[in-house]
Amino acid sequence: MMTSIDIRLLQLFYAIYTHENISQAAQSLDIGQPAASIGLAKLRKHFDNDLFVRVGHRMLPTEFAKELAPLISETLERFRLVNDYRRAFNPLESTREFTLGLTDISHLQLVPKLAAYLHTHAPSVRLNVVPIDGYTPSLMSNGQVDLAIGFIPQLEAGFYQQTLFRQRYVGLVRRRHPVIQTQLSLADYEACDHIEVVPSGTGHFMAENALQKLGITRKIQMRMPGYLGVDAVVKATNLIATVPEKLGDLLDSNDCQIFTLPFKLPTFDVKQHWHARMHKNPDNRWLRQVCFDLFHQ
Repeated sequence: MMTSIDIRLLQLFYAIYTHENISQAAQSLDIGQPAASIGLAKLRKHFDNDLFVRVGHRMLPTEFAKELAPLISETLERFRLVNDYRRAFNPLESTREFTLGLTDISHLQLVPKLAAYLHTHAPSVRLNVVPIDGYTPSLMSNGQVDLAIGFIPQLEAGFYQQTLFRQRYVGLVRRRHPVIQTQLSLADYEACDHIEVVPSGTGHFMAENALQKLGITRKIQMRMPGYLGVDAVVKATNLIATVPEKLGDLLDSNDCQIFTLPFKLPTFDVKQHWHARMHKNPDNRWLRQVCFDLFHQ
């Protein structure tokens, strides 16, 4: 007779299905890779199917696993509902770990303030900060990411959202720049070399599209996948970076300075997003309220 299956093995199945990688799946569940490999072996034996096959660096689901995934997702959701049923949330006593999906700017700007708040008001609550990427919607829908914060318009459809503040773009250059000293003109903007930054999983590609529509040309000398480290490059070169204003405010003012752009780019809203499955969850509601109180402007 087939033995019953442990809920933790179902969580492992869905983590591998989502990440397509055993190491990342193990990390998301806070277990070691050997334990994940043993768990996968148990799943394969239970279902008498390989479930996942290695293709390059990815673990891809078999057709059987693709059929099974929606059933397991539904089972995990029902388990969560039972586990959380009418459970009160006490931040002073909770040891809950929240997983936040953040853009790199939100990481720099928001995490220190949130960490300081938790240190005083929820000392045993833990944070697991993960980047926003193509897997984020799926991770939020299966409960592995509690809240996502940033400029991420692709999450607006099918997710709850709440605006925290509005951002605008500015020009960032090093101090004592040989050309740009008191203001940034359009001629200087087009004549100087640039860093192009388009973080994956965010909406900042809209700024690039707006520049093209305005007919503004830039000489791109360097491309970066995120804003982390942009200030270090700027202060060591004569490059211009077009960055969100609040990021510019955080950077080293001794070596970098920000200027109003000589043209108008669209402003954008930084929002917190959550999946419908988390909407009435007491833990998640508390976290959303904390973030709103801390960051809303």
